[in-house]
Amino acid sequence: MMQPCPNTLMKDEKINHILGWVGTLLILLGYYLNANMYVSSWIVWAVGNLFVGKYCLDRGAYPTAVMSFVLIILNIYGYLNWT
Repeated sequence: MMQPCPNTLMKDEKINHILGWVGTLLILLGYYLNANMYVSSWIVWAVGNLFVGKYCLDRGAYPTAVMSFVLIILNIYGYLNWT
């Protein structure tokens, strides 16, 4: 069985790591926007939760991934109630 190139694994791992941090920053930005009553906060939160959910799935952190995906549903609900 052929093994993937180690450089490919490192690149995928780096991209996944960056995805987790970008998701975290978007979630924090969503909190700020929500505190200042911007409707866009819900969209920013949803994208951040999507990124963090994907990151957690790749890491095997399934409870946190499920929480992130449930929060996306709540983000959509919040957006619809605010618009």
